[in-house]
Amino acid sequence: MSEKEPGVEEREWPRRCPHCQTELQTATQGFNPAGEDDIDHGEMGEVLAVDFCPNPDCPGQQ
Repeated sequence: MSEKEPGVEEREWPRRCPHCQTELQTATQGFNPAGEDDIDHGEMGEVLAVDFCPNPDCPGQQ
């Protein structure tokens, strides 16, 4: 069942860096909204997926 709600559009995520057109890579990052240092102990608040440009010479990284 992949019915969309009326009026909801699927968002197309960029696949290339808007600054240098290098293909973006995805990494996961632990995030603890409570601000506690429990990430090292195996309890994460959330895990975020982050897209980034791997090009070290990208003008958008300055």
